[in-house]
Amino acid sequence: MKILNDNCVITNHEDIKVVDNFFTKECLEILKIRVLYSKYFDQKYSSYLAIDYFPTQDYLTDLIASEINNKFDVPEFQRAWSFLYTKNKSGVGLHCDPSVINLNIWVSSNESVLNPEKNGLHIYKVIPPKKWTREDWNNNSEKSLEYVRSKNVEPVKINYKSNRAIFFNGAYFHKTNEVSMKKGFENRRISYTLLFGNNLE
Repeated sequence: MKILNDNCVITNHEDIKVVDNFFTKECLEILKIRVLYSKYFDQKYSSYLAIDYFPTQDYLTDLIASEINNKFDVPEFQRAWSFLYTKNKSGVGLHCDPSVINLNIWVSSNESVLNPEKNGLHIYKVIPPKKWTREDWNNNSEKSLEYVRSKNVEPVKINYKSNRAIFFNGAYFHKTNEVSMKKGFENRRISYTLLFGNNLE
C-alpha cells in the first residue's frame, strides 16, 4: 500500500512545515477506521482516548515512519500515537514533546467539523528551561502557562484541515485550539502524531 501522496502541497512558516494532502486516501481511511472502531486504548483521559505505537510493534506505523524518513529530512523515529476525542472540550492542553521533530496529522473529515475556527493547533516558539523536568513541561501546568505568557510570544496558529500534517520542533510549547465536532460517532476528531529524534531528556 502506498502511504504518502505524490501531489502534497507544502507551506513553510519559517521552521514550521505544513503539508496538505499528506496521506493517500486509502491510508487516511485505514487510520480513521482502526482508531474509531478500536476497543482497546492505552490511555483514557477526560475527553479523549489514546493508542500508543512504538517501533516494530505496529506494521502500519513502521511503514508510515519509513516513507516519511525517505521523503522528508527527519531524525530516527521514536514513537507515535492516535487520539480519539469523545467530547467537545479543550483538547490537549499546553505542553511540549521530547522530540526534535513532532509530526501531527489530522485524520477526521472536514465535513465532521462543527466550528471551523476550532480544532487546530497553536504552536508557541518557546522552549522550556533546561532545568525543568518532564512534569514541568508536559502536564499543562500553571508553571508552563506562566512561562509562555512571560515571553509575550504570539502562537503560530494552524487551522484544522483533514489530511493536513504539521512538522515542528516538539520542544516548542503547543496545544489544541479546543475541539468542536458535529454530533455522531463517525464525526469524532482523530489525530495521529509521530515523534522523531530525542529532545529535552
